[in-house]
Amino acid sequence: MDGPSGTLGSRVSTSRRKHLKTKGQHSRRGLHDIFVRAHTRGRTKDPWDRRWSAKWPKHCLVFDTETTLDPAQKLNFGAFRHCKLVGSKYVCVAEGIFHRDDLSERELKFLQQYRSNPPTLASAEHFPAKSELILTSRASFVKSVFWNSIKKGELIVSFNSPFDLSRLAVWFRQGKKGTDWSLAFAALWKNPKTGRIAPNPQKPRIVIDAQNSKMAFIKLGSILNKKEWPKAGRFLDMRTLAWALRNRSFNLNGACKAFKVRGKKDHKPSGKISSEEIEYCREDVAATHRVLNAMMREFNRNPIPLHPDKSFSPASIAKAYLKEMGIKQPKQHFGVSNKTIGIAMQSYYGGRAECRIRRTSVPVIHTDFTSQYPTVNALLGNWNVLTSGAVRFEDCTASTKKLLSRTTLENTFDKEFWKHLSFFALVKPQDDILPVRTVYDSGHNKRTQNIGLNYLSSQTPIWYAGPDVIASTILMGKTPQILKALRMIPVGRQRNLKPTNLGGMVEIKPAEMDFYRTVIEQRVSHKKNKGLAEFLKVLANSGSYGLFVEVNVERKKKEANISYFSGEEKGRVASNYVEKPGAWYFPPLASLITSGGRLLLAMLEESVQIKKGSYLFCDTDSLCIVASKKGGFVECPGGPVKWKQKLGIRALSLDDVKSIARQFSKLNPYDPSLVPEILKIEDVNHRNSNRNEPFRQLYGYGISAKRYVLYSRQGNEIQIEKASGHGLGYLFAPKERKKGEEDEETPKWVMEAWEFLLRRALELPAKDPAWLNLPTMMRMVVTTPNVFKQQRPEWLGPFNFFLFPILSETFGGYPSGFDKSSFVFITPYESDRDKWSSLKGVNLMDSQSYQISMRPTPYQHKVIPESFRILLRKYLGKPEVKSLAPDGTPCTATTRGLLQRARIEAGKLIPVGKETDRRWEQGEDPSMIDSDIYVYEKRTKLVIANDADRKRWGKLGVRHLIRKACLSQLTVYAILDGKSVRRSTLANFMRLVDA
Repeated sequence: MDGPSGTLGSRVSTSRRKHLKTKGQHSRRGLHDIFVRAHTRGRTKDPWDRRWSAKWPKHCLVFDTETTLDPAQKLNFGAFRHCKLVGSKYVCVAEGIFHRDDLSERELKFLQQYRSNPPTLASAEHFPAKSELILTSRASFVKSVFWNSIKKGELIVSFNSPFDLSRLAVWFRQGKKGTDWSLAFAALWKNPKTGRIAPNPQKPRIVIDAQNSKMAFIKLGSILNKKEWPKAGRFLDMRTLAWALRNRSFNLNGACKAFKVRGKKDHKPSGKISSEEIEYCREDVAATHRVLNAMMREFNRNPIPLHPDKSFSPASIAKAYLKEMGIKQPKQHFGVSNKTIGIAMQSYYGGRAECRIRRTSVPVIHTDFTSQYPTVNALLGNWNVLTSGAVRFEDCTASTKKLLSRTTLENTFDKEFWKHLSFFALVKPQDDILPVRTVYDSGHNKRTQNIGLNYLSSQTPIWYAGPDVIASTILMGKTPQILKALRMIPVGRQRNLKPTNLGGMVEIKPAEMDFYRTVIEQRVSHKKNKGLAEFLKVLANSGSYGLFVEVNVERKKKEANISYFSGEEKGRVASNYVEKPGAWYFPPLASLITSGGRLLLAMLEESVQIKKGSYLFCDTDSLCIVASKKGGFVECPGGPVKWKQKLGIRALSLDDVKSIARQFSKLNPYDPSLVPEILKIEDVNHRNSNRNEPFRQLYGYGISAKRYVLYSRQGNEIQIEKASGHGLGYLFAPKERKKGEEDEETPKWVMEAWEFLLRRALELPAKDPAWLNLPTMMRMVVTTPNVFKQQRPEWLGPFNFFLFPILSETFGGYPSGFDKSSFVFITPYESDRDKWSSLKGVNLMDSQSYQISMRPTPYQHKVIPESFRILLRKYLGKPEVKSLAPDGTPCTATTRGLLQRARIEAGKLIPVGKETDRRWEQGEDPSMIDSDIYVYEKRTKLVIANDADRKRWGKLGVRHLIRKACLSQLTVYAILDGKSVRRSTLANFMRLVDA
C-alpha cells in the first residue's frame, strides 16, 4: 500500500532530554555546560552485499494490499503479479487477487464472479500469453505464492513494504534487537508440549527494522531448516529505491511521474470489496510494476555490484562507487587511533543556521554556494586523503600559530591557503567566535538545546577543526589561543585503484582525477541530460559528507561497558546505548568538511560587514544579504546606522553583492568555463525565478533559524516566492495535495500559512485559510515495538497509521485531573479533515476513551487540541534562543530587529552521542515525542523512578507488583514512594512489571 513509514522511538529518551535541560545551566551563575560529541570504540560493520545471486533475479513478485478503514487497518484483499525478467524488463506472467481468510460467503461469491470475467487492464502485459486471473485466500497466497517466491530467491516487491508485509502477517512481537518487528505469516500452531498458541516454527518470520521514514531493513528470521530457506530473503521497497536514486521521498503517483511512467488510478478507498476497489488495487500493482521497470533501467546504468534491495539511500550508491573504484574504507585502512578519532569527533558540528534580523521585513538578495560540501572537499584536497596509501597525524603547533598570525580575510581567498587547513587545534577560547553546543535561555524560565556560533570563553581547552579556527580569526580580528595542533597528512597512493563510469556515461579515474571536482563539472557539462545531471548532483552530495560521520544507534537489552573518547577525555560507562559506526566512518574528514562550510559562510559574513552591511539569515550553504538594487538605509531596531532619528542598517547594492561574488571566484576549484562562480545570486532574485530574466526586488522576514520567507511586493499585494517549512512540515497537512502538486518544493498549505502570517505581521489585509480552525495533528506510524510499548491498544499494530493531536496549552487541552505526565492521547487514522474536530481517541495511560472538542467544555471531560490558528500565532513567537535581543537581553517571542551574538562562559565539557532531536524536521515519526541526546557519564548506583511511571504502577496494586517483580513489600513501597533504590533493582522491576 502506498503510504508513509516512520523511524525509531524510545521512551527512555524523554528523561534523557529533561536531564540534559537541567544539566545545561551550571550551578555557578552564568556558566554553561558545553556538550561535545564523542567517539566510541566499536567495530565498523560493512553491509556490502556478498551474495553471488544476480542483481536482478529471473522472477519477482509484485503485490499491494487494501485494508479495512477501521482503526486496526486489517487486510481486506490484495492483488499481485508474478513477473519474469525478459531482456531488460519484468513482464507479467501471472496475475491474481488474494483476500482475507475470514471472508463472508457474499464477498467470496462476488470475487468469484469478478474472477470469471475480469476487466483487462491496458497495462497488464502477460508472457507468453494472457493467463487466467488467480483467486486465493491470504493463507493460500502466503503458502503457495509468497513463500515459494522467497525460497527461490525472487524479489518481493511493493511500494512501502513494511505496511504491506505487516498486513499479511497473522502474529507479531518485538524482535531480538528490541527496536524491530518480528512478523509471522503461517497459520498459528498449538505446541503439543506447552499448549501455547504460537506461529508454526517450520516457517520463518520476517523481521522489519525501520531506520527512518524512507527505509527499513527487511530480512528472514527464526529459520529452523536453513537448507530450505535463503539466508535473508530479498525484499525491495520501491519507495526506498526511489529515495536512493533521486534523494527525494515519493508516493506512488509521484514516483511514476518522476520516472516518466503512467501513474496510478485516482480513487478514494472505501474499505469495501467492489469492482472499483479491485481495479484500483490491480492498477496500484500495475503502477508499481511500471515504476519497477523504469527504476531498473536507471539503476542498471550504474556499473556497481550493488543489489537494488541493498540500496537504502543515495549514500548506498555513493559508497558502492567508492568501493568499485577500489578505495579502501578509511578507518580500517588508515588505522588511526581512537584518541585521534575522539579529537576529530569533539570538533564535529553540523551546518550553521541562524536568524540575524528577527521579525523585521527587509529588502534582500539571496545567495548560496555552489555544491558547498563537494567544493570544500575539492579545496581541502580530501580526495587525496581518501585515495592515499596512509594517513598520519603530526604535531603542527608552531606552524599553526604562525599561519594564524598571518591570516586575513584576503588570505582565505587563496586556494593555496586552503591546502594548509586540514588540522585540529586545542583551543583555550577567550571571547572567540566558535561553534557552541549548549543549552540556551529562551526567556520565561524556558531552556533550549542548540548549536550557535557565539562568543565563547572556557577555562577548559576544546578541540576545533582548522577552518573553524580560521573563521574565528577573521571574524574577531584576533588569533585564538592555541595550546596544541595536529595536522592530517596523506601519504602515497593506494594501489589497485580502477576507473569507472558514473551513471554509465562519465568516466572517472580515481588515481588521476578529483572525484568531487569532476562530478560537479560533469553535472554542468551534461545539464541538457536532466536525468544524468540530477544523478550526478545526488551522487556528489551523498558522497561528500554524511557517510564519514555515519553512526547507527542501537538500544541493547543488556548493558555493557562502552569506551568513549572525546578530545582530551576518555572513559568507560555501563550502557545499553550503542553507536555502531558505518563502513566509511572517518570523523577527521567529516569534521573538516562541515567546518570548511562554516568558514565559507564566515568569509561571506565578513565580506558583507566590511561593506557596512548585514544579513537576514544564513542556512548551511546560503546567506540572505540585506540588499536592494541601489542600496541605502533600511529601518531596523538595534541597527548601527542612525538616519532621521531612526535606527537601522545599510542595505548593500546589487553591484556590492556582485563584487563579493566575484571575490569568491578566486577560490573556484572548477573549470571556470563550466562552473564560472561558487557564490551564486540565486535564481529566486530574478523574475519567475529565471536568471535569464531581469532582477526583481525580494523582501525577507525571519523568525528563527530555518524559519523564514522571501516574498515580492507591489503595494498591498504580496507573493510568496520561497518559504521554509521548518517547524510546520512535521504536521499532517490540513489540506490534501492535488494532482500535479507533487513536485512543489513546499506544500501549498505551508505557502498559505506564510502568506497569512506575513500579512498579519505587515498589517496588511489577510484572509483566513479555510483550514485555520482545524486541530493540529501529527500523522505517525508504529515503526517500532517501543512506540507506546506498555499501553499500546490492540488495534495499533505494526506500521499502522494513527494521529497524535497536539493538545492545547492555551485552553487547557487535558481533561480535568490530567496533565502531560498522565495523559498521552492518540486517535485512529482519519484522512477526512472535516472529521478531525470531533474524533474519538484513547488516553494510553489509562486506556479510557475521550473525544476531541475545539472549545472548552463546562465539565472539562473532552480533549482540546491546538488549532492551526493558535499554532501559527506561536510560530511567529519562536525565539532565536542562541542569540540575544538588540538590547543584550535574551531573545523572546516579541524581540524584533538586529540580534546580537551571545557570550557563553563554559562550565563542564560533557561528551554526548548522536544528536537525534528531529521534532521539527520529520513527520510521521513517533521518536519526535521522545527526542534524545545520550550523555556519556558514570551514573550513580541509586536511582528514583519518575513520577509518571510511579503513578501508573500504583494503579496496578502493591500485591500485584510484589508477585510480578518478586520483590519485598518494603522495596516495592520504596519505588512507589519515590525513594532511592539500586539501579539494578529498578531496572529488573521495570523489566518484569512492564513485560
